Amino acid sequence: MKRHLFIISILSITILTSGCAQEQKLPAIKVVFMHYNVKGHHILKIKKVEPVFITKEEAPTLYPWYNTPFPSITLFAYDWRLGKLQFVTPSTCLPIDTEGENITAYIGFEDPKRVPKKGDGIMVVVQVTDRTGKVLASDSAMFIWNVST
Repeated sequence: MKRHLFIISILSITILTSGCAQEQKLPAIKVVFMHYNVKGHHILKIKKVEPVFITKEEAPTLYPWYNTPFPSITLFAYDWRLGKLQFVTPSTCLPIDTEGENITAYIGFEDPKRVPKKGDGIMVVVQVTDRTGKVLASDSAMFIWNVST
């Protein structure tokens, strides 16, 4: 009887503690934009950018800036502090034929040290590039990183 009670207690504790585990959220930049290709002319407009926390499943595939697949819609971000303009993110890429009014994509961070601090200015760039890497359309937007990480 004591053995059964012990096993039931261990199983109960295991079930309770596994249910309490929370999935780790990763910092990212959410970008909502529109893109249409009208007879070879690409129309691109960023509608919204904001800092968010996403799950690992939502995290995009990241590409270093020098190895971005073409053709594509490429998204990346810069640190925009006075006198300092540098990449803070690798690129996120979508197929060039992605079209719509409210396309949502996430730009992730490769290194926790590169995640902006609260109050940092960030410039997000979305570009449509052909297979040679030539920019066919581009838009950018600035925002202040307003969350603590």
